[in-house]
Amino acid sequence: MRHAKFFLLGAAPFVLLYMLSACALLGVPQPQSINERLALAYASHTAVLESATNSVNSGDLTAAEGEQIEKLADESRVLLDGTRAAIAGGDTSTAAGKLQLGMSILTELQLYLRSR
Repeated sequence: MRHAKFFLLGAAPFVLLYMLSACALLGVPQPQSINERLALAYASHTAVLESATNSVNSGDLTAAEGEQIEKLADESRVLLDGTRAAIAGGDTSTAAGKLQLGMSILTELQLYLRSR
């Protein structure tokens, strides 16, 4: 029963990301502008936190692992917020770099959570 609960709760963010990937294969437009990509990054951040919380609650992750994931997700959030500030300031080069780094952290966290 524990695994069914994880599937229903913990897998939802990954299902969303999978659906976004599938949309690309079907010709549905992917986020192109930096603002669209930033919105997707914020959604990924939320998905990572929800998935980690569900994994800790289900016993698939220890509390210490959950805390470490939260710290790394917080670092990605700082980068995403920096991206937003750079966009507002008209510095698209800095914004793109911060966004790429923030998404890299989130992607690695997603891969780790999938492996658990």
